[in-house]
Amino acid sequence: MKFTELRNTMQSFSGASTSDYQLAYITAEVKDLLNGLNKQFVEYLTKDIIETELQLNLQHWLGSPYYQSSNENAKDCLEHCPTVKHIWGRKIKGWTDSALKCYDNFLLKYVQIDKGEKISKTYAGLKETDVYKHLVSKGGVEQEIGQNFINIYQLRSTFQHIQMEEKDGIRIPKRISNSKFNKYRDLIINWFRLSLIALLDMVEEKNKNEKRN
Repeated sequence: MKFTELRNTMQSFSGASTSDYQLAYITAEVKDLLNGLNKQFVEYLTKDIIETELQLNLQHWLGSPYYQSSNENAKDCLEHCPTVKHIWGRKIKGWTDSALKCYDNFLLKYVQIDKGEKISKTYAGLKETDVYKHLVSKGGVEQEIGQNFINIYQLRSTFQHIQMEEKDGIRIPKRISNSKFNKYRDLIINWFRLSLIALLDMVEEKNKNEKRN
């Protein structure tokens, strides 16, 4: 089944903004979706985020081991929610973690293999933010991509900091409302969308230039 056909099957959902949607429909629909994708999970997820058909063969471009890792993490994203427009409330927490792991591989492939650049380590060793900072240091479109990923990473950290301190020094659980999660969701999806469109455009332009030469 083609991406557009699969996506159209999801249109029957109303986009309900309550957890009732996930409880009532998500399990069966996710199974049907995953079974129909022929293991091309990262392709489906990326098209869903950028809202257009892919011009780039992701499996060919990413290669091993990047494609396999991205595909596994994209599947995790789809198991959280089959389309980004239906992510609601706390679902964005797990989705963001898997999406970062998925698309970090795009950045690593682009920087290290496509451009042949070395990513510097910090004194603490390898950190996933190293590639984001590397891109920021380059300026221009790459800086914007790197900063978008830093923004997403920082919001993910917000999800994981589950305590707050009251005036008397007593620590209590930190609660984030569903409306706040939904605001974070909109920011995160937009940052991913802008970054992936820009990154894929640069990769496609590089490929065209290489063919001319």
